Amino acid sequence: MYNSTQDTLIIGKKVIYLPTCHSTNDIAAEIVHAGLFEEGTVVITDNQVKGRGQRGTVWNANAGENLTFSVVLTPGFLPIPEQFLISQVTALAIRSYLGSYVADTKVKWPNDIYMNNRKAVGVLIENSLQGNRFATSIVGIGVNINQSVFESDHATSLARETDRRFSLAEEFRKLLKFLDAYYVRLRSGSQHDAIRAEYLNHLHGYRQEVRFLHKGNITNGSVTNVTTLGKLRVRLATEPEELEFGLKEIEWVRD
Repeated sequence: MYNSTQDTLIIGKKVIYLPTCHSTNDIAAEIVHAGLFEEGTVVITDNQVKGRGQRGTVWNANAGENLTFSVVLTPGFLPIPEQFLISQVTALAIRSYLGSYVADTKVKWPNDIYMNNRKAVGVLIENSLQGNRFATSIVGIGVNINQSVFESDHATSLARETDRRFSLAEEFRKLLKFLDAYYVRLRSGSQHDAIRAEYLNHLHGYRQEVRFLHKGNITNGSVTNVTTLGKLRVRLATEPEELEFGLKEIEWVRD
């Protein structure tokens, strides 16, 4: 169903399709451990039964209705303190892909993608190091494509937002081209500042008033920046100075 592509330079030249599996990230890690991979290898399944999300959450997706896959990268060219760039180019690529269908498509820090203020994408990146360099990055991606019913009112899909049905194989091919193009930009070494600026431009809450849950209280604030290490810089109405937050240290509050 899902074929390798000749339309990319790195990502998708080799595609491993499994009708069902527990976690594409775990399968990708097994392939890496066995040394049976080349950069850009993709592991994709129609039915991921134990998908994982950020911060120990679970990523649930109806079988045969969405895209759930992992990409193996070897970003040894990237210094470890700049690892958040991998998250940024991944988020930007998926945002650009979905944005070609839905105008109101934003990145929600660190790398979730929202369409019309509802979550459509989850990303889980797992890095392994060798000395002071990256050995591999396994980029797990779940994109809601044709699913129409969700447990949460905060979730959505491409089909729900466009009132259309999509060919998963065709959308997979399109998305790989976006992922490949952004990764090639990252590898060039000359685009890091441009990538960071583009990420801020599409980031939910950047220079806009939104609401946060901080120290048990809901307060207004705005995102002012994201550090090289990936921490969120926020100006809160209740605090005299800008603050930096890592994962789990601050929460968004939906409108």
